Amino acid sequence: EYAPLTRVQVKDFGYHWRELEVRHHAITIKAVDLPDHIKNIPDSILKEVIECAHKGTCNQQCTAAFKIIPAEFQFLKHFNIALPRLCPNCRHYERLAQRPPFKLWHRTCQCRGLASEAGVYKNLGKHQHGDTACTVEFETAYDPAKSEIVYCESCYQSEVV
Repeated sequence: EYAPLTRVQVKDFGYHWRELEVRHHAITIKAVDLPDHIKNIPDSILKEVIECAHKGTCNQQCTAAFKIIPAEFQFLKHFNIALPRLCPNCRHYERLAQRPPFKLWHRTCQCRGLASEAGVYKNLGKHQHGDTACTVEFETAYDPAKSEIVYCESCYQSEVV
């Protein structure tokens, strides 16, 4: 999932390559035609074959179609969640894409005493370093190019406890 291999790479390693099974589902409803709110979806959706919004064109082992099972439908209704527009494989790969990469960046705590580095967040708790900037350095999976405020463990604990 994180480092997929091509067919040639698999053969070079001496592994066996298996082609994805081509399936021909009789799609009965398109993802774009699904109602936006779960309350507008009848129980008959359990009999439908829904077209994945990616339509098998992505590189996420898309099944191109899927069905909603009764337990999933009950869960979605109970928590008032809209029906998915993507097949389970595409949903899985979309979740994986939200994870941080397998890389650590050297960072310094962004606590500047009374607030965060850019003044976006005002501190609520008392910190060990008082009103001066924290100088703790650490490794983190949070990319410095992104907007997350990253505190050292001590400053973080002062804010959430």
